[in-house]
Amino acid sequence: MAEVKKRVETLIEQLSDPSQCDQALVALIGEGKAAVPLLAGFLRSSKPSSLPQARLLAVEGLSTLKGADALNALIEAAKEQLAGIADPAVRLGEESVVSRAASALADFPDDPRVRTTLLKLLDQKPLLGVAEALEKLKDPRSVPSLIYWLEDDFVAEAASRAILACGSIGIPVLLDSLRERHTRYGREGGASQRRRARILQILYELAPPESIGNLDDLLDDPNEAVQLNAARLLLTKGSIGQRRKAFRAAIELLPSSQSQAVRADCEELLISHFEVGPEVVEEAIQRRRLMRESEDFWPHETTLSILMRVVRKGTSARGANR
Repeated sequence: MAEVKKRVETLIEQLSDPSQCDQALVALIGEGKAAVPLLAGFLRSSKPSSLPQARLLAVEGLSTLKGADALNALIEAAKEQLAGIADPAVRLGEESVVSRAASALADFPDDPRVRTTLLKLLDQKPLLGVAEALEKLKDPRSVPSLIYWLEDDFVAEAASRAILACGSIGIPVLLDSLRERHTRYGREGGASQRRRARILQILYELAPPESIGNLDDLLDDPNEAVQLNAARLLLTKGSIGQRRKAFRAAIELLPSSQSQAVRADCEELLISHFEVGPEVVEEAIQRRRLMRESEDFWPHETTLSILMRVVRKGTSARGANR
């Protein structure tokens, strides 16, 4: 046993050496359960650092080897009080350790402390590992907090996946948050707008048509990402009247947006749902021709040329489907 302990201690020291750390981790995992107490002790005793490699690898080893000691150490690491770390570089490094430890907790789904710890972490700074763990655990209690994490660009995608994993139980909370605007100096902030746009993307994936309700006013939202995602949602899952409104809104968004990506998405929507209003597209084309409407979006393609392509491709697709 003394020989094993000495070997494990040597390997743990090598975790701090970039030239040996990967091989050391493999060797530690090869030692099996005998390595867990010492790895756990190292994770508890080592100090946060701006170079978190050794602590990250210790977390990786414990998450692979598992066991009660491993879980206890991972919970302690995940509960590290980041706000108490004064040095921003050290705090950033330790965030990665906390995030990885939180992610590893999902491998212990039967221990009630895991869910309790992760739910408490939702009150802290958004971390990728927390969202990833909750995606695996599918705990509906996490949905309200995860919705607010949609305002954080770094974790928004993982938070969206975690919300989707919880299923339709989250739809009422999503719809409530969709109406919530966080304003400052009388204007809605960009993070709030992105949250609402991302909620619409989630509803597009998650919500059955009967749960959508009246979202027509979002087609006139000041934020074009919200307008676009509302149009996509209503064109796919709305009533006949809502689909026609959404179709017109997508056409009107073309000349008003200076984003090439938004204009491309609008074009794709109009082609995909061309059967909703081919005459509406024709009317828009004729109006622009007769009124000689112009645009100053050089070097963007004109709305007229996009609409003509929509007619051509939409008509062709309809003919192929007959």
